Amino acid sequence: PGIAYGSAIGMYKSPNDVIAAVVKTFAGLGALIFSLMMISQFIAYFNYSRMPAVIATTLAHWLGEANIGPIPLLIGFVLVILMLDFIMPGSLPKWAIFAPIFVPLFVRLGVPAQTVFAAYRVGDSPANTLTPLMVYFPVIVTFAQRYVKKSGVGSLVALMMPIAGAVLVTWLALLIVWYL
Repeated sequence: PGIAYGSAIGMYKSPNDVIAAVVKTFAGLGALIFSLMMISQFIAYFNYSRMPAVIATTLAHWLGEANIGPIPLLIGFVLVILMLDFIMPGSLPKWAIFAPIFVPLFVRLGVPAQTVFAAYRVGDSPANTLTPLMVYFPVIVTFAQRYVKKSGVGSLVALMMPIAGAVLVTWLALLIVWYL
């Protein structure tokens, strides 16, 4: 469809124009591919070192002795992910780093893996509108300034904080009801 549209509007006059457009598109993906390679290497070495298993086993032992129920542990996990979202807003890299530790940890404590992932998503999303490190944050600020000239990072965060709090509380309640 892209080639047909480009030909119809006169953007593509020869096959070389189509190839140039494809090359331009993939040239912009170089930084993403490099970042994903670095993340994959870190995860591979991290898993190769067996550190996730050691950490998960040790934490499961400590938490098992502490006799903390699964609901407080899930709430604590949500809060940890929520705090980390301010310094590491990307969902995929954060899950790739923490899943090898927290999934076996919670499975050893009797919490299914799908519940851990649901708790991760509950903790990951409310702070996305609050962290200036989010990729789309500058776009949101720009749109806000179109309608309110004085708006900036602080006013946007102040505006979104009650909404993020309501989303967090609601989703935590839904997670708990779903788990029970």
